[in-house]
Amino acid sequence: MAERSSTDSGPIRFITEAWPLLALGVVGAVIVRACVPAQPAAPAPAAVAAAPADSQAQALTDNQRALSALGALGTDATAAQALDALNLVAIDFASRSSQLPESAAPLLEAAARAIQARPASEQIEITGRVDAGDGAGSPLSDLELARRRAQSVVDFLVNQGVPAQRLQARADSGPAPGEPGAEPGSRARRIQFAALP
Repeated sequence: MAERSSTDSGPIRFITEAWPLLALGVVGAVIVRACVPAQPAAPAPAAVAAAPADSQAQALTDNQRALSALGALGTDATAAQALDALNLVAIDFASRSSQLPESAAPLLEAAARAIQARPASEQIEITGRVDAGDGAGSPLSDLELARRRAQSVVDFLVNQGVPAQRLQARADSGPAPGEPGAEPGSRARRIQFAALP
């Protein structure tokens, strides 16, 4: 019987025979870690109000209500009721952008139908707005961004068949008084409908 060499000692034998299992364990751990998303740190309380996900969720809820309200408008609806329904529409433009998001199309199509169903003598002003943290920073550039937002809504409605002479674009550099966007750090409703005299 041959004697065992000193290389067959416990620690060395463990390393030579167990390393494939250790390597497999490490590779498995790396794969599992890559598949499981990291948990984000909890945002500070002030950041929670301004979180984009909250803004998107609120816009989605508002817009579902807007679609229901616009669809429920009957021929006997008053101008005030029509404006109330139109003002439920929340268009969440991308920051520093006047391009209508794709999600706005069904809302504005419903708005166009509601406006077309109203008497031809009714004219509507569409005000675009820019909220804190959304604009470029200077008052003039923010006002221009708000004007372009309002104009993009007017253009969409005209393309849906609303006569251009019934619509007017206007810009405002801040949130409407009394709206949730009036509080610092929250997102304003980006457009507002009003009756023209």
